[in-house]
Amino acid sequence: MVSELRRFQLRTGVMLAAALGAVTAVLLLLGHASAVSGLLAGGMLGLVNLTWMVSSATRLMGQTISARGIQAVAFIRFLLVALLLGVILIVGHVNPVGAVIGYGLFPVAAAASGCQLLRRSGVPS
Repeated sequence: MVSELRRFQLRTGVMLAAALGAVTAVLLLLGHASAVSGLLAGGMLGLVNLTWMVSSATRLMGQTISARGIQAVAFIRFLLVALLLGVILIVGHVNPVGAVIGYGLFPVAAAASGCQLLRRSGVPS
């Protein structure tokens, strides 16, 4: 199970990096170079969230934990990621639209990666 989580993490990270590269190229072609710093900052925050999510899941595997415990861990991660996004926007002086787009690519990459892994394992969609 741990290797499946790591495979998911690797595949999602690669998809996220490819999406960030493609959107960066489009922004540069359209002349919106000022949004690239925000895009990359949001994307890096997505990678941090992915790593944290997989490490939390790995740590919790094999333990008897209630649904409330899992919800608490997820909620704390959500709050801290939101706080980090706020810090990036305030302290980093990055383009807020770019940061939101960059971070928004994380769930898209995670969903695409999860669908691919499910399809390859033979789970009907």
